[in-house]
Amino acid sequence: MRKIACRLKTVEETFPASYAIFSFLAEQDPLNQTAPNPHTPAKSLVATGLCLSFGGFQVLKEVDFELLPGRIHAITGENGAGKSSLGKVLAGLYRPDSGALSIGDQPISPSSVRDGLRQGIALIHQEPLTFPDLSITENILAGNLPAGRIGVNWGRAHAKSQELLVRLGSKLDVKRTAGTLSIADQQILELAAALAHEARFFIFDETSAPLTPPEAQALFKIMRELRDQGCGIGFVSHHLDEVFEIADEITVLREGQKVAHLQITETSQAEIVRHMVGRAVEQSKRTARALSAEVALSVEHLSGPGFDDVSFTVNAGEIFGIGGLVGAGRTELARALYGISRVSSGQVKLLGQTYKPKNPQEAIQSGVNLVPEDRRGAGLMLERSIKENASLQRVKDFANRFGVVSTQLQDEQVVPLLDSLKTVLRSVEQPVGQLSGGNQQKVVLAKSLLRAPRLLILDEPTRGVDIGAKFDVHALIRELADSGVTILLISSDLPEVLALSDRIGVMRRGNLVATLTASEATREKVISLASGGSA
Repeated sequence: MRKIACRLKTVEETFPASYAIFSFLAEQDPLNQTAPNPHTPAKSLVATGLCLSFGGFQVLKEVDFELLPGRIHAITGENGAGKSSLGKVLAGLYRPDSGALSIGDQPISPSSVRDGLRQGIALIHQEPLTFPDLSITENILAGNLPAGRIGVNWGRAHAKSQELLVRLGSKLDVKRTAGTLSIADQQILELAAALAHEARFFIFDETSAPLTPPEAQALFKIMRELRDQGCGIGFVSHHLDEVFEIADEITVLREGQKVAHLQITETSQAEIVRHMVGRAVEQSKRTARALSAEVALSVEHLSGPGFDDVSFTVNAGEIFGIGGLVGAGRTELARALYGISRVSSGQVKLLGQTYKPKNPQEAIQSGVNLVPEDRRGAGLMLERSIKENASLQRVKDFANRFGVVSTQLQDEQVVPLLDSLKTVLRSVEQPVGQLSGGNQQKVVLAKSLLRAPRLLILDEPTRGVDIGAKFDVHALIRELADSGVTILLISSDLPEVLALSDRIGVMRRGNLVATLTASEATREKVISLASGGSA
């Protein structure tokens, strides 16, 4: 028990929000709890006039919101619109500057996630805040493991944990260590911990973003079941296909203000987009055009970690999309072309010259740049300013012979580029870690574009980017290709690949199994080839 207590203390210091969720259980006895009385009148979670600001920047402005029992209420908007902030205020993670919260006619004022849980409000994060070195049971019942004659009554603890997992349709072994689980299964742990004290309201904050399509469908099934049990479900997302699949009603935020509240049966995606961005947005399919005869990139029988015997060519100014399922070897190929990993055989030519970078620096000097799929881990220094991150690859160009960087030169280069990407920020001096995920992605794009690359490798360039910004990024990719930049586009968003690519290479299990022209490529063909079928 002392060992577990010490481990929990360490987690408390490292992940205070996560610890608050689980430590609430110490005041309960989830092993003896019963479900709420079905005859008790259902009450709504109501927010009135919420205002919230950070460092003088107002992120919520007089927002009203109501979460009804037995309903799934989506909160959507562009990156930086305030949707995640609203969810975190509802759950007690953020305290509003003004406004009121209530459940039914009872005012509440949660000062922390722990206080929110006391009111029956659970926040389910995009990136689960589990205790990686503890077991599933220890995660679910952290702070309230049942005592036996000597130490913990593990039989009773495991049984209760298993019961909660069964309610969520999970067959996980409760003795497994949480750190060995997928993100989807770690989310199940957070849900089970919330169910342990019968939460009535669940706020899902972009929880589907890191999931594969099957995992997302499993999550949606759980959300529907919770709704059918009378729980109120708030779903923060900017993925409109998911919103229209799962939600009963939608609240749209723009620049911190509530601009619409609509029933799902009385609206359309086009109308929601207009509310989100303040204008009509249409995605146009890339029109066929004559491509340069100059081969910019030639890959011949290339093998390396995660891919084998891959061959293809890309012409100057062409957008070559690479489709495939998760684990097909697309990202591994991109890492090798950028010099992150070493190839074992084959050769690559860039503009007719042998290209074999030993590291990313050599790739950059050769005119190749990469926008990585993991922007936080591989693309940004979160504690440094936006300007520093965007100009990182060209910092020597902005310095004099004594190594002093000219902030004026940085501003002249960085600010217009960020503006062209419609980046929402307070100042280029702001730490990039304070930006929303989509705006962080724009800074990563700006960093690569500032080098004026001849070959740009885009690995999931619009992951986490809202719908309005996505179309802006698409327009930028087309402009770059039209200006002669060669684009290698890797995306799990198949409509994106189909809309942008001149040709599409399909990978499966590390092999390039087919190359399709834009006119040949269809969603059905690409999926069939990627999963082992024929075109």
